[in-house]
Amino acid sequence: MSQPPALDTAATTTHGGQLSRSLGVGGNVLITLSGISPASSVFILGGAALAGYGTGVFWGFLLAGVISILIAFCYAELASRHPIAGGDYSLVSRVLGPAAGAAVFFIGLVSLPLIIAIFALGVADYLGVAIAGLDPLATALIVIVLATVTACFNIRTNAWVTGAFLFVEMAALALLAVLGFVHVERPLTDLLDPQALDFATGELAPLGIAGLVLAVTQGIFSYNGYGGAVYFAEETKNARRAIARAVLWSAIITVIAELVPLTAVLLGTTSLEGLFAAALPVETFLGELAGDTVTTFVLVAIALAIINAIIAIALQSGRLLFAAARDEALPAAVARPLARVSPTTRMPVVATIVMGVVALAACFIPFDVLLNATGSTLAFSYGFIALAALVVRRTTDRSSVAGYRMPLWPAPPAVALIAIITIFVIGILDPAQWLSLGIAFGIVAAGFVYYALLLRRRPGALHLIDGDDDEEFTA
Repeated sequence: MSQPPALDTAATTTHGGQLSRSLGVGGNVLITLSGISPASSVFILGGAALAGYGTGVFWGFLLAGVISILIAFCYAELASRHPIAGGDYSLVSRVLGPAAGAAVFFIGLVSLPLIIAIFALGVADYLGVAIAGLDPLATALIVIVLATVTACFNIRTNAWVTGAFLFVEMAALALLAVLGFVHVERPLTDLLDPQALDFATGELAPLGIAGLVLAVTQGIFSYNGYGGAVYFAEETKNARRAIARAVLWSAIITVIAELVPLTAVLLGTTSLEGLFAAALPVETFLGELAGDTVTTFVLVAIALAIINAIIAIALQSGRLLFAAARDEALPAAVARPLARVSPTTRMPVVATIVMGVVALAACFIPFDVLLNATGSTLAFSYGFIALAALVVRRTTDRSSVAGYRMPLWPAPPAVALIAIITIFVIGILDPAQWLSLGIAFGIVAAGFVYYALLLRRRPGALHLIDGDDDEEFTA
């Protein structure tokens, strides 16, 4: 967008050199995949989906994969045009304006530390198979402190650390896939007719359309996180082209890494009824075919995968707060320290620590409240991203921008937006989702109120948020 001539633009064109531009596409993908944590998604979210939607998980996660790739196209083009730290907030604010940007900022400000708390509170459940008597709260607090400290190291160190953990969790998923495909009990065609367990009769029964849509929703949530590559745009070399590749590779790898082992579990389990009735379906399958010792090692690997995800999300949350502070989307006294970058590590240390402290505090919130507070925010974020991708070519001068252009535009964002609206409608019709949706609506509304009361009256801040300050620098 053009900049008002009366405003000084120096502040908007110096940020590229502050962070260390030292990541390649591979390093970015390692951190992004770590934040997604495909292994913990398969064991936790995939397991819950198997219990609730049976063989509908195959179609649900397959369709969710298609939708996720479409949304990844949106992220790729938006990030190619605006390769700036700050994730969804930076993209939406620069395309849809500061009001929508403030709403998305509030979504991230609330959801990222709460997700860290949710993950951390679950570590003891998996690490407890090797270390008995772990207290969930104490374990969570220790894990968050360690993850926050690690997230303050330089970005290349974090890429190596998260990459090592990621290798372990990918090995666990490969083991699941091998066990399932070596011990196939039924043909793939058995999965094409979605069936779930009828707990009243103990038999399989057809899964309705509503159940299938919920399975798709679970899959979308399970794959979520590939857009996290955008948080590291200013630390990625040749960002205009590399970020698009990082987003798309992260999405593709995630879909394959989760859908393949879940399909293997469905094909290789000795009894679908027994699998769906189990309290922990994936762990039950693993115990049946690999034994208790291997299962213990894999569950410890899942604990490490969760810790790895916490490190990656801590990195993202710090950059969200840093980007908003640098844009002066926060009061000046608060923004000044949060916008600082460590001269030693080239990392936004203060912003990362602040978000870590928020995550520590969130551990004391009841777990059900945490889940409700984060459950529906993802649909809002994706909705804003899809809408931004629909209008971005109308708001950017293509002749001055070299980067990625999604195929078949505007079909990907349009289809993604239709899918998101469908999910909203299903959620509104389900009373069990009302609290989660209500909290998400409240968070978005708070962002718009924040804009109306504070940002709308600060022309300098609006300029910084909405300006075309996405120059690419090398470090």
